[in-house]
Amino acid sequence: VSGHTAILPHSIITSFLSSSELYVAQCTQRPVDIVFLLDGSERVGENNFHKAQSFVEEVTQRLTLARSDDDNMNARVALLQYGGEAEQEVVFPLTSNLTVISSALANLRYLDSSSNVGNGIVHAINHIVIPPVDNQKKARPNAELSFVFLTDGVTESKSLKEATEAMKKQDVVPTVVALGSDVDMDVLLEISLGDRASIFREKDYDSLSQPSFFDRFIRWIC
Repeated sequence: VSGHTAILPHSIITSFLSSSELYVAQCTQRPVDIVFLLDGSERVGENNFHKAQSFVEEVTQRLTLARSDDDNMNARVALLQYGGEAEQEVVFPLTSNLTVISSALANLRYLDSSSNVGNGIVHAINHIVIPPVDNQKKARPNAELSFVFLTDGVTESKSLKEATEAMKKQDVVPTVVALGSDVDMDVLLEISLGDRASIFREKDYDSLSQPSFFDRFIRWIC
């Protein structure tokens, strides 16, 4: 990934590794900062929203998390719920503390609003990746910065161009989990920065808990 040292793209890593076990083990050897962007719009529905919430928690429990704030290896995770133009919520900043993550997820409330993914992206960059307060945790310069979108892509297009340019500037590696049969592929391609291979099409939110999808996602994100 441009701007990050000693980090290999997924395609190169895959070519070097002969088994999924080795591929997963690689996740413990390289730093990655994962920012989940969770669609809190009314189209999702509260039941599906809670399934996505559980998925985020399951992923954090499966990953090998950084041992401390000073650990330059392994994974840290953040979560932002986005809704309408002025409805974004940093549920928890980049952290490797499972207690912090579990507590924040337990207190998470579904926005049930409109959707503006562009403003959500900009908010994530300005408040998680490069937060305005110096003592807040920010993305590690040596880590791959991964944005994981859980959405159907149906959203206002305002700020989307600005948002994707900001992602490119921060060397964001996007992954899009596109849920449901009624998706906006144009938007999904925008937020994936044109990389179709990084778009996971799943029929519904129940798919998030299926081992066939979950294991494939973990291997990919690592």
